[in-house]
Amino acid sequence: MAEQKAEGDAVEVEEGGSVLVKFVTKQEQYAVPGSSVLVNINSNPAKLNEIVHAFIKQVSDPSRELPRLDFVVEGQLLVGKLRHRLEDSGRSMEGVVEVEYLEKLPPPTPKDSLHHDDWVSTVQATDQWLLTGCYDNTLHLWSVEGLAEGQGDRAHRLTIPAHRAPVKAVTWINTEAPLLSFISTSIDQTAVVWVWRSDTNAVECVSECHGHSQSVECVAVDERREHFATGSWDNLLKIWTTGNQKEREEENEGEDQEKKRRKAKKPQKKTPIVTLAGHTESIGGVAWTGPGEVTTASWDHSLRVWDAEIGGVKTQAVGNCAFFCLSWSPLHHALLTGCADRHIRLYDPRDTEGSVVKQKFSSHSKWVPSVRWSNTAEHHFVSGGYDNFIKLWDVRSPRAPLYDLTGHEDKVLAVDWSNPKYVVSGGADCTSKVFAT
Repeated sequence: MAEQKAEGDAVEVEEGGSVLVKFVTKQEQYAVPGSSVLVNINSNPAKLNEIVHAFIKQVSDPSRELPRLDFVVEGQLLVGKLRHRLEDSGRSMEGVVEVEYLEKLPPPTPKDSLHHDDWVSTVQATDQWLLTGCYDNTLHLWSVEGLAEGQGDRAHRLTIPAHRAPVKAVTWINTEAPLLSFISTSIDQTAVVWVWRSDTNAVECVSECHGHSQSVECVAVDERREHFATGSWDNLLKIWTTGNQKEREEENEGEDQEKKRRKAKKPQKKTPIVTLAGHTESIGGVAWTGPGEVTTASWDHSLRVWDAEIGGVKTQAVGNCAFFCLSWSPLHHALLTGCADRHIRLYDPRDTEGSVVKQKFSSHSKWVPSVRWSNTAEHHFVSGGYDNFIKLWDVRSPRAPLYDLTGHEDKVLAVDWSNPKYVVSGGADCTSKVFAT
């Protein structure tokens, strides 16, 4: 058998030549001795899978079932021939080429479709709960356990008549049961802080945040859950205190039950602690990128990093199209933006030299209003487009997504991957789709 392989390899070498490859992996269960081997330069991922599978079986159980593998060559996933990847990267065919291999991410599977009465404009999940916001001014709470069992209708826990105009964004503050809290923002110019008791299914409007003069488009909570930032169609960034339920409980200590009930019916009116001006058009995305540091993406073609404590812009980057959304990864230390020219761009805010755009991802055919990093996988993210597609990406594969997720019959308005087990989306077809990863 070994002689036959050697003869076959000799023929391939004559046809296309070979390169010395050292296969490496960070996944110990698939590790093989780190010796180098001659590989045909026209090998594709399927051929490399055969080679590495043979090596693994030599050092472990020959009958072992092995997964399909992906290969990273010169910083990118191999999607065609090895020769083409080396040529594109400018890598010489001489010397030893290090090729990292890893288990291929399986395709997400459709799990559920959650029906709403209007467009689903925003979604965010926790380990146990899913929060959705709609154009009919309502919020909806769902049980993730119910979604996992494919029981969307039975998974629905609560409908909240939350705003006087369409909901634009939501985010969780506290996710520990039974007393959870979250924020919603709306075209009605407000952000509202809610407290929900999951055991009794009772919800309370804790704070109404007034200060914006137009639609509040986006919201993000800082790592310590003490402050949140909002971006608006009025071009302003505002910073607020969360005023979480623990503070509210302390305020209520010593009051009798009747006073507590009366006070609970009257939400606190909040004003921002900081207002930051500078953008000339709507802020489409906001993210906390460090302690006291907020980054915004705007329709005015700019990204700005703000000092939220003392005010003012720390750095900024200017693009050539409107930015609709923003996602920050503390794992990858990079920003993703969805843009009006249908592309997704990756920025490294730490890099002050060279091109500010580190990578561009092109597959959507229309606007990209939502992107979201994975919370657990450093290189993975999802995007949603007006072309009705959800796409799952690896940053090492900028030319094509790993998977296209279909199901929406109209434009995708929001995507979320906060729960590593599920990709969730919201669309103009009045549904939220759930995919198991």
